[in-house]
Amino acid sequence: MSVSTPEYKKVTVELTDGTRVFADLTPLQGVYCFPKDKYEWDQTAPDSFGSALVWASRFEAHIDQIIGLAYKTEPPTKSA
Repeated sequence: MSVSTPEYKKVTVELTDGTRVFADLTPLQGVYCFPKDKYEWDQTAPDSFGSALVWASRFEAHIDQIIGLAYKTEPPTKSA
């Protein structure tokens, strides 16, 4: 799994099968450790199991939450 943080409160995750998931995690911002700004937002990485994203602020979003909050998905691209 790979992750990018294109803007504050949004993530793009590429799953191991190549599917790309675009999600807005705004509904989770009420959690006390939710990153406070774009700088904190950018400090994320997949956990050691590849089942969640973890931020330096100790906020976590599990992949099922991310998929549930997805506003767009793209299937894997076919290689030639």
